[in-house]
Amino acid sequence: MLVQAGSATIAGRIAHEDDNYIFSYDRGITDESAVSLTMPVSAQSYDYQGELHPVFQMNLPEGDLRTRMITMFRKALPNFNDLDMLRIMGQSQIGRLRYTDGTPADVMPTQSVEEILRYQGTDDLMASLLERFAQSSGVSGMQPKVLVKDSAPDRLTVQGATHIVKTFDETQFPELAANEFFCMMACKRAGLPVPEVALSDNGRFLVVDRFDITSDGTYLGVEDFCVLNALGTAGKYDGSYEALAKRIKQFVSEENRRDALHTYFKSIAMSCAIRNGDAHLKNFAVLYNNATSSVTLAPAFDMVTTRVYVKADTMALLLGGSKRFTNGKQLISFAKIHCGMTETQVRETLEQVGQAVTETKADLLVYATENPRFKNVGEAMMQSWDEGLTSSIRIDPPAAKKTKIAAPAP
Repeated sequence: MLVQAGSATIAGRIAHEDDNYIFSYDRGITDESAVSLTMPVSAQSYDYQGELHPVFQMNLPEGDLRTRMITMFRKALPNFNDLDMLRIMGQSQIGRLRYTDGTPADVMPTQSVEEILRYQGTDDLMASLLERFAQSSGVSGMQPKVLVKDSAPDRLTVQGATHIVKTFDETQFPELAANEFFCMMACKRAGLPVPEVALSDNGRFLVVDRFDITSDGTYLGVEDFCVLNALGTAGKYDGSYEALAKRIKQFVSEENRRDALHTYFKSIAMSCAIRNGDAHLKNFAVLYNNATSSVTLAPAFDMVTTRVYVKADTMALLLGGSKRFTNGKQLISFAKIHCGMTETQVRETLEQVGQAVTETKADLLVYATENPRFKNVGEAMMQSWDEGLTSSIRIDPPAAKKTKIAAPAP
């Protein structure tokens, strides 16, 4: 399997021997074409036992999409493994890496994003999107999602996918798209860098602009903190937020480090406020042009009020030795010790988060009132947000401890 890093130039090759995956750089490869910040160009091969190297498995599908891909190809490929998965999906990935067996890539089909957002039909649109885009959706995550290339004229200059389209399993995670939309709205209000997100008119789809594409259509390098911790995807809930702060100091460029740590703290405070128990290692990432260029922290993404679906949900990683959602005093201590912030800066950040969540509650209430299907999830979200504001951000919630959503006017 050939690996490209940011251009048509082949950086190296992956082989599978016995139970080992082996990556070797080709001769003459420059440092900027390194496939990972953790794998500098070397004459020695990089061996990984039992599974693909973390950077190569970073975008392998999980959940529904993984099941679909295995079902599609295991019969034709009896010993189907992750390298086969990468061979099939490798030409369309989050980030700058591409994988090929040497054959020309298929031309990616296009899809009007506007049509997805306005869709009101009765057919299963996601099933259709999966049929067309599953093999070009190198993106991780448990919920149903695909990468699509928008057919809008201003997007046609981009060679590959431009958006992530997400939906949800109604039986397990009802109204997840709207849940994430309002959480991301709160993040944006708080001043967190976020990708552009849009909720479909029917509430079934969340469409996310890819943040790893530059204005000229170039794909940036993306590495999540599983990769930076030398962990496979299975290790995404292992570790602590303190250790993640150390990795930011290690990998983010010095000129970007202060802002990255402040942004990182704000995202943790937001997760506590909205009761997001899925802020794991794969939901933080860094961005860069090439392996020798400036490295920044990626925008916040995948923010969801998980307490709606898991009543006793906790934080994804340890903070202060515990996964219980932390309180304001502990957040202040964490920010001062691990993120280099003054107490004044921390309190200002908590105020920004609290104000943003409070303002977004008003929008959430309007949406829930106008869309009765969202009523139960909306009430559960607001109750979770009130709890988070009170116990973690220390801003009193509205007088009513539990917000009730009125039925829409007849």
